Amino acid sequence: MNPVPDRNQRKYEIGTAFRRAAHLPSEADPQIYKALLKEIGVATDMDMGVLCSILQDAIMTAVREERPTTPLHTFLDWLSMEQLHREYEDVD
Repeated sequence: MNPVPDRNQRKYEIGTAFRRAAHLPSEADPQIYKALLKEIGVATDMDMGVLCSILQDAIMTAVREERPTTPLHTFLDWLSMEQLHREYEDVD
């Protein structure tokens, strides 16, 4: 039996992989986003939630550093909609 991954450990793993991944496009691109999820190993609902948290942290950092946030916001918006879509499918 595989142990349930610790949320903090997953946040570290996903955060590290996200920072090493290619830059996000300025405009929403679902194909790139899906490839990015696969590349950084986001597979479960918990992983999606962890990535949302990482994106929110990255947005706050970018705002403080006066860097553009559009790519982060568009990815977070897409990810949030993807989560809702997954939840809706689970209800059916």
